[in-house]
Amino acid sequence: MGAWGTGIFQDDTACDVRDSYRDYLGEGMSGPEATARILKELGAGLMADRHEAGVVWMALAAAQWKKGRLEDETKAQALRVIESGTDLERWSAGTKDYAKRKAALEKLREQLVSPQPESRKVARRVLCESPWKEGDVLGYRLLDGRLVLFNVIGNRTDKGGTYPVCHLLDWVGVEVPEKEALRTLGVMPSRPDHKHQIRQIMIVGIKPRGAKRIVAVEGHVAAEKQKIPSTVVFFKRMDEFLREWFRIE
Repeated sequence: MGAWGTGIFQDDTACDVRDSYRDYLGEGMSGPEATARILKELGAGLMADRHEAGVVWMALAAAQWKKGRLEDETKAQALRVIESGTDLERWSAGTKDYAKRKAALEKLREQLVSPQPESRKVARRVLCESPWKEGDVLGYRLLDGRLVLFNVIGNRTDKGGTYPVCHLLDWVGVEVPEKEALRTLGVMPSRPDHKHQIRQIMIVGIKPRGAKRIVAVEGHVAAEKQKIPSTVVFFKRMDEFLREWFRIE
């Protein structure tokens, strides 16, 4: 897992921090209690890495601000990371990604020094469910009406629920291929010129209102399991993710 975009929450660690913070508030913890739990779970090893620690502090600060619970220490740590420029060391100077990340950091800095929303009670999160099993094919309707296909290779369960782990099949079209054609499809490679290669995708955050983007596919594709990390992708950001990493415009 790792960063898949230049936004503050286009990073697996940042997403984990945000989700954990919200979940702990939903379970009845106070803001400081939630923060302490997250830092303990991440461990001293990860927090000793200045780049990973920077991601954590900025994600935590953004999450706290949004919930009206920004803590002084978190704010100070996040602003220190932004102003020191250490986070930008992870990006190649002079590139578009560097400029986008720099803009994202500046936007976060402006947010953190502005008045935060009123603190409100956070509801307990409803656990995600995955109705798919290994070998199923999941159709996803892009915003422009075309379809992409995911081969489900398994499911992963954590405190947030169960999520499908998939390969993106090497196909984009309007109508679902016939069953025989499905079996011949390979895995679509991610951009070779990007930061790293993406081979497995774990889709999270599929909610009822987004179900209309899911297309039923009859057919089975043999699942090729690999013991490699999966990239976490939030369902509502799927189109953005596919454009960024697979050039599916």
